Amino acid sequence: MSPFEFVTIFCSLILGLALSHILRAVTDLYEIRDRVKTYWLNSLWVVTVTMWSVFAWWGLWQLSIDLNEWHYAQYWFLVTNLASIYFFTTLVLPKATDAGEIDLEKHYYSVHQAFFSIVAFSLFTSSAVNYSLFDQPMMAIPPFIVGCAAVAAAFTESRPYHKFIGIFVFIMFIFFQVSDVTVIEYSV
Repeated sequence: MSPFEFVTIFCSLILGLALSHILRAVTDLYEIRDRVKTYWLNSLWVVTVTMWSVFAWWGLWQLSIDLNEWHYAQYWFLVTNLASIYFFTTLVLPKATDAGEIDLEKHYYSVHQAFFSIVAFSLFTSSAVNYSLFDQPMMAIPPFIVGCAAVAAAFTESRPYHKFIGIFVFIMFIFFQVSDVTVIEYSV
């Protein structure tokens, strides 16, 4: 087992749990869809956090190329960043309940402070990971800027601002994914 494989097993587990949680929450809410009042912004965040998890997993591959040795502090920092993805993934959708209506707009605004605080933490640590582990100083800037916007979202009740940041982060993730040039090759 290579050092990269050893390190990324736990990282993959965290991201796999995040994806599993979001997919399960979507299917649970779909099963009781007659009692679920949807909200487009919440649905957009569901798509965004799903993309975020997948993109984070894909991005781990670059570490197999860039890092020849690992230190525990680097590993802890990476795991903390990935754990934040899991935490905000668990907040984006409520648990399906046995009775009563589930209002996704009400849920969104009831958890927005915690959700965006964790999103900001994730973006700030992504910025640091990009700078220190990936040795890409310029790739540290976009997550830092979006992290500042997430801090503002944690502290505002402004619905227009929340709509703006939801669309903005979604577009940013589309851009990041389209601009990614990572190629995973199998070598014998």
